Amino acid sequence: MEKFKASELIWLNVNEYLVLDEDDIILYTSPDTDFWRGTYYGLEYDNAPAAVISREERFWTLKARVSFNSSIYFDQCGLFIYQDEDHWMKSGIEYQNNGYQQLFSVVTNQGFSDWSMSNFDRHRQTMYYRLSRRESDFLLENSLNGRDFHMMRMFHLSHAEARVQFGFFASSPGDSSFAARFSEIELMECQWQAHNADRF
Repeated sequence: MEKFKASELIWLNVNEYLVLDEDDIILYTSPDTDFWRGTYYGLEYDNAPAAVISREERFWTLKARVSFNSSIYFDQCGLFIYQDEDHWMKSGIEYQNNGYQQLFSVVTNQGFSDWSMSNFDRHRQTMYYRLSRRESDFLLENSLNGRDFHMMRMFHLSHAEARVQFGFFASSPGDSSFAARFSEIELMECQWQAHNADRF
């Protein structure tokens, strides 16, 4: 498995504000930017800034520390997969108006987005994430310290049979802008072990 190289990044919807080196990626959002397709709200967004790499390997793990500073509702950032506008995944912490921030993930298949979330610490805006691929299946995990990871979600993504584009995103669905920092980035052999048992 080749190591992560910032020079491989493909930029999606990037604005004029970004910082990039081999150790840090900083994405700056603009108002009214997001990723969302169809479900419930009838909204379609495909305009948030993102940075992805494209790889054919079918087994890998991406790990990163993600941090941001915002107090505006719905601002969000985290790990990302983007195949096309109808097939993608976003995840991270989202600032909410219910007294909490929310740990969330959205998986979009065939043009329809789902949304899973859980209330989290109101003040924490730094989190470690791991995203692991085993062919067309993926495991998303989070950690407070970068060592002890806990499962957020396991999911299947259509149109992810071969080459996959994955990396980082940030969005401001409302009238706001903020900076999201991605650091301590590692691309490594798949840390998600194969399930070989006949039964659970």
